[in-house]
Amino acid sequence: METIDQTIDAFRAVVAQADVDASAVSQWNVGTHIHHCCLAMIGISKGLAKSTPPAPRTRPSIARYCAFAVERFPRGQAKSPSFAVPREPVSAQGLTALLDEAQKKVVDARALDADRWVTHPIFGPLRRDDALKFVRIHNRHHLRIVADILRRARS
Repeated sequence: METIDQTIDAFRAVVAQADVDASAVSQWNVGTHIHHCCLAMIGISKGLAKSTPPAPRTRPSIARYCAFAVERFPRGQAKSPSFAVPREPVSAQGLTALLDEAQKKVVDARALDADRWVTHPIFGPLRRDDALKFVRIHNRHHLRIVADILRRARS
């Protein structure tokens, strides 16, 4: 099982191919997927840092239970929150800087109290460890899409 740091390293490995696209796979190119994941990591980490424990008590949704149990998200089933939607293209150098910032924010988030939390639009309130698990699953989801884009572009 990959860690968040390993998924960030995997994104770094494909930054040079940021302009590669395959519309049959995704409307976003490789760089946009990386950019989106960075925005999500940064946003979730900032949300955790701003939260005040304890997290609201809720029952996990069926969607959250299933996604976290199998550690996968179905493609094309969810809409990204506005803070995580890239507004304009970013250069390879800009993506590298975003990956650096995201990695630092994730490191900072890991050091927070376990009762910190963030609200996800589909999964509801997530305590720190579940929020970081979401980040890992989310990054892997987009890495699979990136791999499919690159595979399609080569064929």
